[in-house]
Amino acid sequence: MLFYLKKNAPKKNGLVPIMCRITVNGAQSAFSTKLDISSTNWDLKYGRVLGKSRQAQDVNSKLDKIRLGIEECYSKILKNEGAVNSAKLKNAFLGMESGELTFFKFCEQFLLDFEKKVGSGLRVIGSYRRYRTLIKHLRNFTRVKYGYTDVSFSDLTPDFVQDSDYYLRDDQSLTHNTI
Repeated sequence: MLFYLKKNAPKKNGLVPIMCRITVNGAQSAFSTKLDISSTNWDLKYGRVLGKSRQAQDVNSKLDKIRLGIEECYSKILKNEGAVNSAKLKNAFLGMESGELTFFKFCEQFLLDFEKKVGSGLRVIGSYRRYRTLIKHLRNFTRVKYGYTDVSFSDLTPDFVQDSDYYLRDDQSLTHNTI
């Protein structure tokens, strides 16, 4: 397990996202820790925040919790299934086990159901297209911002909604009605 900075994607406030990379038998999976710091405060050798400030202690404590959570998931998967791979470990830690209904799985099912109603006159094709476009933008947002291909419903926080709104307005230059 390695914590590193995603320096090629600094935020507007100058902070850089902290990423986590899990490697199992040479295969890697990465995800955002949803933590941000100034790149000058990062200890590259140890993958931690430098200093004794309150912020440094808080971030390092959260990184320790992530490390512990991943180790617990690793032990659980190894015990239950006998083999672990990086993608399965990442998904288990993020709460997206294969059987769990995630946000984009729900959206895909919603679109399928909506599309069926278009032909019957209950829904119009324009609304279907708008939903499909919105979901495409949200998928791209989660991939760019967090490095995720899907999100659990517990990740849909007010911060997630606000960040996605900023992404659509600022990064995608979409207008109010489109958003």
